[in-house]
Amino acid sequence: MKWHIVLASLMLFSAFFCCIAGADETVYSAPGIGFIEVRSDIDGARVYFDTLYMGYVWNGSLVVPIDTTVNPVWNNVRMEYSNCTSFAGPFVQTEPGKTIAYKIDLTNKSYDNTGIVTFYSEPAGAEFLLNDKSMGITPDSGTLVYYTVPRGLYTVTARRPGNTTITDQLYVDDNAVTDYRVAMTVSSYGSLRLNSAPEGGMIFLDNSLKGLTPLELSDISIGEHSVEIRKDGYQNWAANVTVTGGSLGSVEAVLVTEPEPAAIPQSEPASQQPLETPVVQQ
Repeated sequence: MKWHIVLASLMLFSAFFCCIAGADETVYSAPGIGFIEVRSDIDGARVYFDTLYMGYVWNGSLVVPIDTTVNPVWNNVRMEYSNCTSFAGPFVQTEPGKTIAYKIDLTNKSYDNTGIVTFYSEPAGAEFLLNDKSMGITPDSGTLVYYTVPRGLYTVTARRPGNTTITDQLYVDDNAVTDYRVAMTVSSYGSLRLNSAPEGGMIFLDNSLKGLTPLELSDISIGEHSVEIRKDGYQNWAANVTVTGGSLGSVEAVLVTEPEPAAIPQSEPASQQPLETPVVQQ
């Protein structure tokens, strides 16, 4: 192994441990340190940068500190797990104080006819979906590299609380890197999914009848709204809900039956005394 690779690795780990020592919460303050977050659905998957073992995935990810003050010394990121086909893809350098996320789906088959998609969002924190399947959320750098995407045409969706959802078409080619960038804009509208138990309650949004539960309402202005649900035989259910732009909120109402009307006590009828037969005097 080249000496500069070993030296860079030692610098990387020494800086990392100095940053986390003696802190209740992990705080990284070393200058020039960035991070690579390797994500996988398989806990225990082993991660290598070229041939250097970096650790294993736990609780869905492995975070590796990177010294960005030196030129990248790695070419590939590799993941291995028992009974799975090992995967290797190009290493993407991060920036100081920022995290780039790599997502790798291991398989027991080959990775033929798969490509790489690099998702970019501005701002960070956007969730990307391909054909309604979540690819993950961009970290603070706004960059998520998804390594193992089967070739094909996809409906791509980018969504972020408070922002307008973006839907587009994206073609992923095999053995190629596809970039997809979005600039999220603030949304003035959100949606609500309303349900009640039992179903069939009349929905009043800001005192306006909208329909019966279950129902999903869209294009609701952001902010606080009053919701009331009415159903014969049940007490009215009411609450205030806050609608966030570009997101789907939910209302779950449990309706309570109307109490039985109290029985009106009835007075006992006066007892009838038998009439005395008048005595006729002779």
